[in-house]
Amino acid sequence: MHPLSPLVPHADGVTPNWELLRRIGWSVASISGAYCVAWRGRDEVVFEWRGDGWHRVGGRGAVHDL
Repeated sequence: MHPLSPLVPHADGVTPNWELLRRIGWSVASISGAYCVAWRGRDEVVFEWRGDGWHRVGGRGAVHDL
């Protein structure tokens, strides 16, 4: 995690759970509000936190919503 990343709660008041990504093998590269860039192996993906979990927004690799 970048030390200057804004860890701002999402508009609905729920803070994104970065640990969910780490538990399944993702390395979080950068964080901005409800969005993060993470990688695992050759996959690099932008995820968005919504109230029900992480959703892929874009990136390279074969990854589905978490």
